[in-house]
Amino acid sequence: MPPPSPSSVRRRALLLAAGAAGSLASPWPLRAATLPRVLLFSPNSEGNTYWPQVFEILSNVAQALQFDFVPFSFGVGDRFVRQAEAIRLIGQAPRPQAVIADVVIGDAARELEAAEQAGVPLFLLGPLFPAELPALGGAPRLKYRRWAALLQSDEEEKGYRLGGLLLDAARQAQVFARDGRVHAVGLGGARSWSGSQLREAGFARAVAERPFALLHQVVPTRWSPAEGRRITTRLLQRYPESSVVWAASDQLGAGAAQALQEAGRTLGRNAFTGGLDLSELGLALVQQGRFVATVAASFASWFELAVLVNDHVRGIDFADELGSVVSFPTLTATRENAVQIQEVVRLLPSIDPRPFSKAATPTRRRYDFSQQAFASAVAGLRRRAHP
Repeated sequence: MPPPSPSSVRRRALLLAAGAAGSLASPWPLRAATLPRVLLFSPNSEGNTYWPQVFEILSNVAQALQFDFVPFSFGVGDRFVRQAEAIRLIGQAPRPQAVIADVVIGDAARELEAAEQAGVPLFLLGPLFPAELPALGGAPRLKYRRWAALLQSDEEEKGYRLGGLLLDAARQAQVFARDGRVHAVGLGGARSWSGSQLREAGFARAVAERPFALLHQVVPTRWSPAEGRRITTRLLQRYPESSVVWAASDQLGAGAAQALQEAGRTLGRNAFTGGLDLSELGLALVQQGRFVATVAASFASWFELAVLVNDHVRGIDFADELGSVVSFPTLTATRENAVQIQEVVRLLPSIDPRPFSKAATPTRRRYDFSQQAFASAVAGLRRRAHP
């Protein structure tokens, strides 16, 4: 089965994004065929620029490897409503063959219990709060046998890298306050997600390592560009000598960039911001010079996750080789490499996942999701496009 065209997958993803606001149901109909069915519970909400790209990648892998991918956009509202709906969907007939769940505080235990009772493998997207882990058995497959994997990237490192780049850019431009230091503020994420606190801790570490830097305040948000703009405006009024606005997502950073310009600042000269998604939005802003950088795990990590889930439901356990805790590397996009990273991101929906899968390619002995493997796949697409 050939992979779908990027345009057809993109149309499907955009339809989902357009109808996702506040919805606890997927607008994509389930097929009656006996294909394995994999659900994704995400905090996607109206205007989000990150999750639609994730859906596009997962949809491509699902069509090529022949399983049904069904995303459910829960938004960032009442977490108790979200949790109840997740538990219902895990146990609802016909039961899915696997569930991928992005969880906030308090979700993991209830969803793992539901998966255990339903006999459904559950892939949790981390990080989890450290205080939660003992009650969960400490790791996948110990207390909860259906906890297939914990998948995570280094959120603290992301916040640290972005913070360092922003502060160093301001110092290089010699944008100092009257006390001779670079003043900074921050836009954090939702407190209910462990990754928000880790990202902020990384930013704080970057400040602490630089005697020339001063951090005034990091304000939690619910991730929207409108919040980024509104809160940045208030922070600049409160701390007018601040030249750095650290943002916990590309959407927040986009709002910060707008507020900085509205305040009469010139991005890249006397004002510096960025984000933590590596989204199309963030990469475009980097290329325009409005972002110093965007930092995140590569979107190729979602490609890898989809392949591993597919193989798992078909009886090939990735944990034999990779373990049950899978960590994804951190990637940084600046003006020097943003174009190259953007090309890979845009071509991911066109990459055939079958050579990466042990289930689809029985001759494959070991997984290879390295940057070199994806670069080779991209080079193959270029050759076919321009023989």
